[in-house]
Amino acid sequence: MLTHKMRTLFLKLCEYVFPERDEHRIVRNLRPDDLLLHLCPITRGDIVSLLPFNEPVVRAVVHEAKFQHNEKAWELLGEVLKQYLKHCGKNTLLIPIPLSEKRRRARKYNQVEEITKCAHKLLPHLEISTDTLFRKRDTVPQTTLSRKDRLKNITGAFGVRDVASIKNHNVIVIDDVSTTGATLTVAKQALDKHHPTSITLLSLAR
Repeated sequence: MLTHKMRTLFLKLCEYVFPERDEHRIVRNLRPDDLLLHLCPITRGDIVSLLPFNEPVVRAVVHEAKFQHNEKAWELLGEVLKQYLKHCGKNTLLIPIPLSEKRRRARKYNQVEEITKCAHKLLPHLEISTDTLFRKRDTVPQTTLSRKDRLKNITGAFGVRDVASIKNHNVIVIDDVSTTGATLTVAKQALDKHHPTSITLLSLAR
């Protein structure tokens, strides 16, 4: 049986061999109120963005949510999303931006979907759909492209199934980060054809 001293030495050795990522440490020590201090919705064009990505704390949470399967990061961003959505009424449908099947298989999760589910648990009167909007084809990651090429890359990439689910609903399409807004804009074009009551485009960070 390990003594307290032995256990402490073992943990220190683990930290030396496997140093903690800086962004993981930031998220581990972060409370929801710390992140909510940065909540500042800004509307640019058709897109509402909630958090400034250039803030180190925001960037750390987004990176951990997106690339590291960090469930606390999902919950923290879910709390931010809840704060923005809490005044929405019934007939509000939350639609997270989907990944392509190829990228989802590689990553094994869709961080936007997980964050939206966290918010939905706190706001169960809202509806959520993770399969109404889907990717018809795989696309090159937007972050690898110039602003000029992003819209061309994503145009025509989304399809809509279960059309009845969006009729008579105020649809909110959610993405994690919006730079040019191309992904959300093209998603709106796909949904618009089926005449929901309204469509709001929302990114967690800008």
